[in-house]
Amino acid sequence: MVEVMTQTRSSRIILMLLLSAAIILARTVSLMLAPLLVDLAREFDTSVAVTGQLAAATFIAWGIVALVVGPVSDTYGRRVVALSGMLLMTLGLLGSALAWDFPSLLVFRILSGAGAAMIPANSMAAVADYFPPEQRGKAVGWLFSSSWISVVVGVPLVALAAGLGGWQLPFYGIGGLSLLVCVLLWKCFPRAPRQPGASLAFVDRFREVSSKESWCVLGANMFQQMAFFGLASYLPAYLIQTYGLRVEETALPLAVMGAGAMAGSMAGGFVAGRPKRLAFTSVISVGCGLGTGLVFSFVLSQWTTVGIAVAATTFLAVPLPILMTVMMELAGRSKATATGMFGASNQGGGVGGSSLGGLALSLGGFPLVGALCMGAALAGAAGAALVHVRVRDSAEFNQQVTLSSK
Repeated sequence: MVEVMTQTRSSRIILMLLLSAAIILARTVSLMLAPLLVDLAREFDTSVAVTGQLAAATFIAWGIVALVVGPVSDTYGRRVVALSGMLLMTLGLLGSALAWDFPSLLVFRILSGAGAAMIPANSMAAVADYFPPEQRGKAVGWLFSSSWISVVVGVPLVALAAGLGGWQLPFYGIGGLSLLVCVLLWKCFPRAPRQPGASLAFVDRFREVSSKESWCVLGANMFQQMAFFGLASYLPAYLIQTYGLRVEETALPLAVMGAGAMAGSMAGGFVAGRPKRLAFTSVISVGCGLGTGLVFSFVLSQWTTVGIAVAATTFLAVPLPILMTVMMELAGRSKATATGMFGASNQGGGVGGSSLGGLALSLGGFPLVGALCMGAALAGAAGAALVHVRVRDSAEFNQQVTLSSK
């Protein structure tokens, strides 16, 4: 992709704000079902465990598309991928609001996930194209941090909207916002010519990214995300069924959890540039595992449970920027492809957290969900430790990776 450095400062800022909005909406789409599971189960005459599979379907679609969107973006341009992703996500959201039965809702959620998957990696690549080198770090950091706004604001607003106007209202609201952002991107996203002779070259790009160390990073991240999504997906239902909360009353706990995740992500970004980052990730993941197990395993006071969930969520967010940084260092010249693979591992964890969480809920209730989350976090800790052994976080290693990517 040819870098386009002719954009004015104001146009770059507008583009970054629109890409941030797109990422926030995409992340909200992936998490919005958590406060709706009970209402959806009631509406379609099924169980919470079954409606939890809607989230799994979203993550599966996201994971598959995330694997291929990087090479497609590099070949056909950031603009076409951004607009296609927003349009597919909008159609999926509005279709979900109009779903007439459970299978139709499942189809529209798959469509939403496919569209949302096209947005984050493409947005990161667009920032690299249109921002000068001295500004790229800050721009990428802004986009990465903005994704957590969906957890702090987006999902709690979903809970409030559902309490006020029923489960369809959040789909209509987010679908309308997605359509608006799509139109604004169509007007503001700069056009860039396709490189002559460019080809997808899927195999070559994936071969460059693939290494034993990279696969260890992806595995560790997948297990960490399994613990996170298992906790985030079933905590609202646990609060509703255990403490008798109304769906709108889960908004405040979800907002506090989101704030914790944002703080953890920011802390992880700081740790990512420090020595022994992977050893730290491994140690902190053990604490995450114990915390997630406690949330669902013991009926404590409502706010004690929420407090433990907030602490667990905060620490579960710390490894994400650390592991992503390591993955990018290992990627060589195929960073967009590496970003897509990392996104696919996120969604693989989402599938495990939501789908296996639903299975655990049906077999053993919420305590088994807690055991699943705890096991996933501990597996992530083991994976991070393995990466630490292979990569060793040494200055010599980082210098070698830097030189090899030039």
